[in-house]
Amino acid sequence: MHRRPVPRRRGRVRGHGLRPERIHTERFSALAAVNPGVTPTAAVRPHQPSGPPGTGPLITFARSGITTPWSPARASLLELAEACDIPTRWSCRTGVCHTCVTPLVTGDIAYTTPPLELPGPGSVLVCCSTPTTEVVLDL
Repeated sequence: MHRRPVPRRRGRVRGHGLRPERIHTERFSALAAVNPGVTPTAAVRPHQPSGPPGTGPLITFARSGITTPWSPARASLLELAEACDIPTRWSCRTGVCHTCVTPLVTGDIAYTTPPLELPGPGSVLVCCSTPTTEVVLDL
């Protein structure tokens, strides 16, 4: 049996009568997650967050050397990291892209928004999680 080669997608779209100038492509992907920690070139050194201290469990950013109590005024661990000027990567803030995946050294978290896919064991999506116990993050 002889099979025809499968045309490229663009060819299939053109085969439906669309003009080439009306056809556009876009590729979606995320870079590998990188949690850079403190670098000597950082413009602002990590610090305690401004405002009144939280009353929740302690959150430690191991690489940055910052330990601060959790405040329910923060929507996520990512927001706390940003308030402390701790370098981390993120993109979606909803648990979709996994750009913010971060090693969880110790502790437990809960997801405020259930991610589309859970990260691997020992990792957490800081963009949509809050602590349920004291937490140590590799940031």
